[in-house]
Amino acid sequence: MKQILILVALSLALLTGCTMQGKLTRAYEGKKWEQVQLSEGKPTRVENRANGEKVMVYVREKNLGKARINTGSFQYDEFASPPATKTETTRFYVSKDGTVKRVEFERDYER
Repeated sequence: MKQILILVALSLALLTGCTMQGKLTRAYEGKKWEQVQLSEGKPTRVENRANGEKVMVYVREKNLGKARINTGSFQYDEFASPPATKTETTRFYVSKDGTVKRVEFERDYER
């Protein structure tokens, strides 16, 4: 039983460490805001918080066209998935002294 719990804990750590959220956190958390701006560019918008912190928001949209769905080699009709828009939003929470405290990432698909 103890081995199963260890295996589950290790697999969860591996899965969360390899996500985009984990990569962004490792790359930017604790760094100065200027370093983020050099690599990511100008933010889409800046939100000022009541405690003096800032939230730098990056929004990237990409239109995904139709993708062909393979239904077999003897199919007369060709099927394709509907087009979609992928929106990736990254939020950098920056303290008063210009240090990145936290990073959030979310991805959304709209058809």
